[in-house]
Amino acid sequence: MKEETEDPKQAVIQELAECKAKNNLNFVNAHFFCLPSQGNVYTLTPLTDAKGFTKILVASLQRKVYCLEYTNGRPCMRDVPFTYIPGGAEIISIDAVNRSIIQEDFIIGITIIKKDDTTGQQSHFFNIYSDWDLNSDSALDVVSQNCLPLELDFVPYHLYHTKALGKKGWETVWLLSGSDSIIHLYQSDDESHSYQEVDGSQSFPEFRSVDGITLWMDILYTQEDKRRVTVTCGEGGNVHMFQVNVKSSPEVISSRCISWDYPVSSAKIFSSTNFVRTPLFLQDILRLQKQDSPRKDEDKLSIVVGTTLESCFVYRDFANVGKGFRLPESGANDAVTCCIVCDIDQDGNNEILIGTYGQAVLVYKWIQKTSEWILYHTVSLPCPVLSLAYCDVMGDGTFQLIVMTSTGIHILQHDPWEMAKVLLHRIEAFMEPRMDNLHKNEPAQDLAQDTADNEAIDNNT
Repeated sequence: MKEETEDPKQAVIQELAECKAKNNLNFVNAHFFCLPSQGNVYTLTPLTDAKGFTKILVASLQRKVYCLEYTNGRPCMRDVPFTYIPGGAEIISIDAVNRSIIQEDFIIGITIIKKDDTTGQQSHFFNIYSDWDLNSDSALDVVSQNCLPLELDFVPYHLYHTKALGKKGWETVWLLSGSDSIIHLYQSDDESHSYQEVDGSQSFPEFRSVDGITLWMDILYTQEDKRRVTVTCGEGGNVHMFQVNVKSSPEVISSRCISWDYPVSSAKIFSSTNFVRTPLFLQDILRLQKQDSPRKDEDKLSIVVGTTLESCFVYRDFANVGKGFRLPESGANDAVTCCIVCDIDQDGNNEILIGTYGQAVLVYKWIQKTSEWILYHTVSLPCPVLSLAYCDVMGDGTFQLIVMTSTGIHILQHDPWEMAKVLLHRIEAFMEPRMDNLHKNEPAQDLAQDTADNEAIDNNT
């Protein structure tokens, strides 16, 4: 008899049903915060403090910056009074990072455009806010008053922070794309307590090959910071992918360019499996026990590319194979505005979230049986989506989906009952092998105890 072959479509349907049965993506619309004016794709950034609590900084086009945070379980949206943002100025982009893991060392960058009412000419500025005195209370309100304004001779676009190897070791640097088709590098000068633009051709040689206006960039360091992967995409439709060997003199070891006939709005580097970095104190214990710290599969990184007029594509293992996978229905909801990659259903594998101007967030999942991406879930919003983030802003130990639309901020929370089931399941899976080992050792322990008791009786006799 001839064996029946499994229908690929049925395999997809079956695996999709199994995934949804294990991890339900029911979201609760926890809170909504209205903005007085619209932002853009560059005006939302998470900021995590030393205690692990995450704030959301969001800027509106009309010079206002707001901080969304939860205090004692209660949401609060407040205006942060950043200095050197004059009336009539328009905020283009914002980015923020805490450079310390033991204290508050916030550094915030804001790019603005100011128009002169009399002449009609525009001036552009890159404002960097930080507190150089680390012994003081570097709270957000304090940092917002310490500004270093840098005047620009180009229109700013994407503002991005990363790390670079300098003379004194690793340091946080700013990358800013501009209308002059250059990605500018800004480094700190501790002696003068200021920031200045430096030549980035040595630290970031991959940017020499970038042409056209860069609309988005992403950087990921791998192999214990010995290599980095960089992707840029832009207005001209070119997507540049690089692998860089990070040494005292970094060099590009491989590159690839994909050209589209229309602008590419976003790109993201990711690994297929979710990875939580081992804390420093556990790394020391693993070294003493001569165990290797778990690492993600860094040699098979993928890149998702979001286009403005066509479907999005995922290039899996782009450095070796580079096969492209189309994300189905990703071009049916107007232009793609943003994308993030995260394990949103808590199964250990990362999903792709695409934000669209068509008022929808599309969730895509990789199906191993048929080797394809499928549309897993759709979140409908009342307005166009501009930016996405996935972080623990509520401080309850679970992540929330942060969606910025043209009217405000939506906080989408996972169903607490579903999260409780996931937590209990993981605790049971964690304890099961330990209980099995305990039961296996019980007879030997009982025998050893009986032998010890008999020896004690003989000695007493």
